[in-house]
Amino acid sequence: MSIIPAQPRRPRPDFTLNIINVVFLLLLFYLVTGSLAKQAEIEADVPVTANLPLERLPRPLLLVTAAGELFIDGQPVSRANLDAAVREVLARHEDGAFLNILADRSMPASLFLDIVARAGAGGAPLRLVTLRQRLEPAK
Repeated sequence: MSIIPAQPRRPRPDFTLNIINVVFLLLLFYLVTGSLAKQAEIEADVPVTANLPLERLPRPLLLVTAAGELFIDGQPVSRANLDAAVREVLARHEDGAFLNILADRSMPASLFLDIVARAGAGGAPLRLVTLRQRLEPAK
């Protein structure tokens, strides 16, 4: 037997309830402040190109009609000479200039992709020009 009495063991504090409370508060915070998908990400409008004042559009501009006719800054260009015409036009503009492409929305996608591939064949930087038009709400 020992003359010195043993100290009573103190129970260790249980932090389980505190951790559960913190996790629950974080869960509530994320549910209230966040969402899985924003409403603006869900909806998308089809680009519209009608009745645009061509003088206000960026230059150099490749205009593609629904029938596949090509115009660079108002001058007609054949599809066979498109790559050379793009290089020539971009050489006249400052370094870092883009070839802006404005296409009719009713043209077939395969024709549009062919024209874009021909225009960018020489490594020319391309940029699509679109017009965003809000749709009227259904009545």
